[in-house]
Amino acid sequence: MNNLRISGILMLCGVCALAACTAEKPAEVAHASQSELVFSGEPEPVKGRLNVYDSMARAAKYNVDVVAHNLRKRTYTQNTTLTPKDMVNNVLNANVNDESRLYGASRVLQFAVLYALTSVADNPAYIDNNFYEQAAEHLSLAVIRLHQDTQFAMKKVREIDRLMRQQQKILVSLNKKLERDGSLSKSDLHYKKNLEVALLKMSEIQKSLTYNLLEYTQLVKSEPKKTELEGRRFYELEDFDKTYSVEIFQEAAVRNRKEFALAKEQVKNYGVEEVRAAVLRRYPLIKRYDINGLTIENDIYNAELQKKAVQIAENLIAAVMKYRSEKPGTAAGEEAKRKVYDELAAAVLTQQEVGYKLVEMADYDYEAAERQIADVKAALRQAERNPRPTVDEKLDILNKKIDLIELDRKLTQISGERAMALRGLYFNAGLSPFSKVLLKMPLSDISSALKKAFTSDVTEMMSAASRRLKARPEPQGNTWAKSDNWLEELIDGKGSERSSAGYTVPASGTNADFAPYPDTGRVYKIMQLGSYEDRKNAEADWEKLKQRFAALQKYSPQLERTHVNGRLYYRLQVTSGEGELRELCNSLRSSRQECLLR
Repeated sequence: MNNLRISGILMLCGVCALAACTAEKPAEVAHASQSELVFSGEPEPVKGRLNVYDSMARAAKYNVDVVAHNLRKRTYTQNTTLTPKDMVNNVLNANVNDESRLYGASRVLQFAVLYALTSVADNPAYIDNNFYEQAAEHLSLAVIRLHQDTQFAMKKVREIDRLMRQQQKILVSLNKKLERDGSLSKSDLHYKKNLEVALLKMSEIQKSLTYNLLEYTQLVKSEPKKTELEGRRFYELEDFDKTYSVEIFQEAAVRNRKEFALAKEQVKNYGVEEVRAAVLRRYPLIKRYDINGLTIENDIYNAELQKKAVQIAENLIAAVMKYRSEKPGTAAGEEAKRKVYDELAAAVLTQQEVGYKLVEMADYDYEAAERQIADVKAALRQAERNPRPTVDEKLDILNKKIDLIELDRKLTQISGERAMALRGLYFNAGLSPFSKVLLKMPLSDISSALKKAFTSDVTEMMSAASRRLKARPEPQGNTWAKSDNWLEELIDGKGSERSSAGYTVPASGTNADFAPYPDTGRVYKIMQLGSYEDRKNAEADWEKLKQRFAALQKYSPQLERTHVNGRLYYRLQVTSGEGELRELCNSLRSSRQECLLR
């Protein structure tokens, strides 16, 4: 993870208008009547330390008029001559270099859902309130990350100051020696040049941290020199129980999202299983990867999930454009409206899927950063044991301290990113206290409402997770995960007792399913050969595969037990730490035997 990904988060949250938030309001907003605006006048001065709830309340209240205006403008001014693919590409092309595909996927779904709701809702006040809710959510998500970054910056700037003063004393001493003697030894000259580089690097880090403070204070409308932050953790924003599956958040979305309430009024009442089945029929590949143990860290999974999100967004926008072209009240118009809601339901559930993976991705990044920090700390302790270090050893110690500062910052950024992704997941489940009425209330009331709402959200998810665990079905021992009609069986919830002979990991039948892995596949150390609900079927398949592919005979099979959506699977896999699995898997694929690397 890097700063580019952090920038991508801000864009994901729709705060591309952040600069506008800190500048003068556009004329159209400034000239609106006070009754139409959430806030006009001077911001309330900060009293005491700001906690994250106060920060979210201030960011939302003082900037929501501008951001809501920009969201409305972006949604309504879409050129109807554009194709759905053009509209999606315009959103995707707003990405930041090197950001994960999932941020683009989240953006296109977010735009498509907003575009659709604006088109099918016929109540201007309802639409206006929705823009304000969306804007407030975007702003509150952005300030979660900024609050954490700023807290870190306030602490680290002082630490960097101390380190820089220590090194500047050494540099001053070397410069005086140069001035006195007219030259420096090769060792001293080497020391001086590298100290100057290290000091420049620390200065750049310090400037960047100072900018974090400025960015935060602009968003919450406080004075940088007088700003103090409360330092305790906020468990509602950071802690995530793994029993909260993506299905739980999807079920919450169907219960709480306004799109489903509006659908019930206008066309029909959608059930979560009905929507899931429809999405699965149209795009089964991600479910297949879940069953076979691929994770979001695998680029194949990442690419396919973005592809799924883009396809669903394009379908939704196309349905909206078709609906707009039909005459209201006609049979064709009503059918087009029903199609919009079908696609809208699919998009909302996919938003939850993408959002859940963003949280998982932040978890992976956090664990990787922690490992890096532990390695650098161990190396630093070892280096500092030498009582009489050489010049190169001194420089090595200094550079390790700088690396540690950067890694600590990276860990803080990931933590803020994860808290933001998690809160975004709750928002997308329809668990948001924001409304235009709330935003017009005093700051203390908004902050209190946020705190209460977040606590109740966690309680609801804990309850839902408990119910789902109790309802988990016992494994049936069938072999549907290896059958060629696995998708129908998964959708229908039925098992198949047919033999697994001749079946491989379910494939969609296209040549792309057997495409060779590129060189990047060398990093994977696990090769997946199949998933089974019966251990005996997995063992039988291994014997058949060994006979068919002699290269497999030197490996010992491993059966990994796992639950996916309450069903027990045995994943047949082999492992290797030597990077040879790419060649082996490609050999199997060339014979149209599917395998997956992870």
